[in-house]
Order: sequence, then structure tokens, then C-alpha cells
Amino acid sequence: MSTDLLARLTRNWPIKLAALLLSATLYVAVAAQEQITQAFPVTLAVVVPPGRTLLQAPPQVSVVVRGRGREILKLRVFPTALAVRVPDTLTAPVWHVILRPGDVDLPKGADVEVSDLTPRELDIRLDSVVGKNVPVVPRVTVLPESGQALEGGLQLTPAVVRVVGSEQALARIESVTTVPTELSGVHGAFQRSLPIDTEPLGLARIAPRSVQVSGTTTTIFERTFEAIRVESGAGALAGFTLLPAHVAVTVRGGEAQVQGLSRDSIKVIALITNPSAAFAQLRVLAPRGLTIRVSPDSVEVRRKEKGRG
Repeated sequence: MSTDLLARLTRNWPIKLAALLLSATLYVAVAAQEQITQAFPVTLAVVVPPGRTLLQAPPQVSVVVRGRGREILKLRVFPTALAVRVPDTLTAPVWHVILRPGDVDLPKGADVEVSDLTPRELDIRLDSVVGKNVPVVPRVTVLPESGQALEGGLQLTPAVVRVVGSEQALARIESVTTVPTELSGVHGAFQRSLPIDTEPLGLARIAPRSVQVSGTTTTIFERTFEAIRVESGAGALAGFTLLPAHVAVTVRGGEAQVQGLSRDSIKVIALITNPSAAFAQLRVLAPRGLTIRVSPDSVEVRRKEKGRG
């Protein structure tokens, strides 16, 4: 009887074997098209700003991926780390992180999606730092086109930035500057993005790391003010007579600025550093942004004789 059973089983065995292989192939093909999920463990790699340290290791994260079976098989090489970066301007000792599916860098060509991350929210603990806001000083030289002059100075956006670091590092930082920059051939309105010079900051961080510098040039206008009285800087000179007592001052700059000047806008000061000197150089005090020429550029100094007014 056993011989009869064996004969039945082996009868037409090539056909039976082909059917079995076909069934297995169909099963694998169907399974490859089904939607499945699989979890992958990844390490959370926390990138901290220079000068700061983590107080505890971050936990491991489980990334759940969903896709067709054959696509999941393509993920044999899955990213082993998920990088998150602590903001440079963070001063708090705890950074609350919310992980999102888009944070996971999936292999190219894999038709799958991240359906979940565990944990989704966590706290990263760091050592303490402080922060403060400081002004930005532009180190910019503007060279307008011929016949043009800078009008109204430069504007910075933002004019104040935030620096973060240890108390010791921030104690010596009262302001920051742009990198030294020369803007040549400027005509009309202009705007440039300039980086902050971070070299003097050491381990302190700054945000933003660049500012917008803008301004405008206008056609140069020239105007001469005659008979401007020479002063001492504190009013009329006492004990001295100056020859000449009045000078001419020529100003060049943007038309609107020059036309807006009055005689009271300009002061001419005699620099008498040595009472026995025969001549004194002149300094003109006027609004910034103007080119100034005084004629003559020096005056004769004579001490008043006693008994004379």
C-alpha cells in the first residue's frame, strides 16, 4: 500500500513540481505588493554649537517605515543616525525637540514613507549660557561714481544682532562689525548683504550672521558760505585776534543735504594748541557726509595787547 501511495505521489512529478514553484512565486509576488510596516532603530545625533556640551546622551529613536514589501526590502541599508542641530542662539539649558517624518533622510529610489517616530518629542539638556543684543557697526567704504555722493549715510538691517556664549565671553563684546568691504562705482540706490566679522567673537555665536547694508547716492552739489566767523569752540576767542577773522567754507555733497544747510549749520574752529604759535589750523564742524574746504585753511594768531578790547 505504501508503494502504491508513493507511486501516486511521484506520478507526473515534473508537472506537480512546476505547479508548486508557480504557487510559491505567486505568493512572493502578491506579498511584495502588500503594504507593510517595519521599524528601524536609529541614533539621535545632536549637533551643538561650539562651546556648548550635552549634559546627557540623547535616547535612541525608532523610525517606522511603511511601503510595499519589495520596497521595504530595498532598505537593507537604512540610515543609522538622525541629526538634529541646536540653534546657535539658544541660551536655555533645555531644548525641546519635535521630530517630524521629514527629518528622516530616506535612501534615494525607495518608494516608502515614514509613518511614525518614537519618541516624537524629547528634551535635550545642555550647559547654561547667556545672550545679549549688540549693535552692528558697518566697516564699509562707499566709492560713488564720478559726480555722485553718498546721501544720508548707510542703513543696516538689522541694526542689532544677538550674541550667545559664556558670561566671560560676552562681557567684552559691546558691538560687532561687518567684514571690511569696499563698494565701488555706486550710483543711485544700492543694497548689499554683508557678513558679520565673527573672528573677534571667539566661541560666542551670533544670529543673524549677515546684515543688509543699503544707501543711495545723489548728484554732487556745491555751495560756498562766505564770511563765516572763526571761533574757539566755546564761542568768541578771548585774548587773541585772528587774521582773517572770517573765512569762506565750500561744501560738496548731495543736493538735498547741501541745500538744507544754513550758516548756523557750519562752525569754524581755530586750533590754538600753542599760544605762542603765529598761525592756527582751522577745523570745520558740519553734518556728516559732506566734503568740506575752507579758505584760507589757517589764520594768523595775534595776542591782544592789554588795555585794548
